[in-house]
Amino acid sequence: MKLAELQVLHFDGAAFQLTPADLAAAGGHDQAWVISTCQRTVIVAAGREARAALTGRLSEAARAQGYAGAEAYAFLLRFACGLESRLVGETEIFGQIKESWREFCASPGILSRQLDSWVQLLFQDTKEVRARQLSGLGSASYGSQVRRLLGTASAGPTLLVGAGQLAQAVAPWIQAPELLLWNRTRDKAVELARLVSERNPQRACRVLEATDEAELAAWSTAGDVVLCVPADPAHDAARIGAWKARPQHQGRIVHLGLGESGNASWAEVPGLTSLASLFDMLKAQSDLRSVQVTRARRACAEKAVLRSLGPSATQAHGWEDLAAFATISP
Repeated sequence: MKLAELQVLHFDGAAFQLTPADLAAAGGHDQAWVISTCQRTVIVAAGREARAALTGRLSEAARAQGYAGAEAYAFLLRFACGLESRLVGETEIFGQIKESWREFCASPGILSRQLDSWVQLLFQDTKEVRARQLSGLGSASYGSQVRRLLGTASAGPTLLVGAGQLAQAVAPWIQAPELLLWNRTRDKAVELARLVSERNPQRACRVLEATDEAELAAWSTAGDVVLCVPADPAHDAARIGAWKARPQHQGRIVHLGLGESGNASWAEVPGLTSLASLFDMLKAQSDLRSVQVTRARRACAEKAVLRSLGPSATQAHGWEDLAAFATISP
């Protein structure tokens, strides 16, 4: 497959979720590789016909950003380097993309074979851009920011609600006497506990029963709470009530499921830091960080142009090739 055939649809925001039924209606496994994160959904396809099929059958496609060829590769490279994330330069996204690709290739099809060489180059270029332009950027992960917010002086165990990708990224960073894990599917919480134990065998970690009663009891005794789930009107009132009813009114809540729109029920909760307020705290970046990010975005654009000259290209071949670098904006 030539790079010119690479097609990407980008849905910015967590509201859009592509269900298996949607994907089947749009052509199935061989029409799209879907990468879903807490902030966006990215659909990768091969060829204009496949993209036309997707946009024609997906009701939400009208609001997607579309990229093709070298522009698509440049976007995927920025995406993998964390340059499209609200937490600029974050490191977890690369692992999420690799895991998504591994799962996609678990059921081999035409598209996985078409994309494979380009995805391997994408992974290679991501590592190079991060090493050359983003090294020393500082802590750029949700886990590191949560640890900074909570500190180490917890008055009791820390309750982590959720066991998805975001929770997996955050859990190993939490420093607390004991980590309590709750999720509606207990098996996922057990798997998260295994991950935490692998990273830090000394960390006391306990999986709670997957009942509302077990969760609320933990809210009543936890020193801090970290939520890696969306706002849930059906359960949030009980959570807030349990938090406010604690005998000791200290501790913090870090709610990574509250976006910019927030949620009225959480507005007056003491000790709350939402995902949106976390982003606000990180907006003031140093000059060095800004320069690094700008250079990294430019490097992604240049890599994409070089790849358009051929998969093995590592530098421009001649003066006529240099003009291509003006065709893609970083």
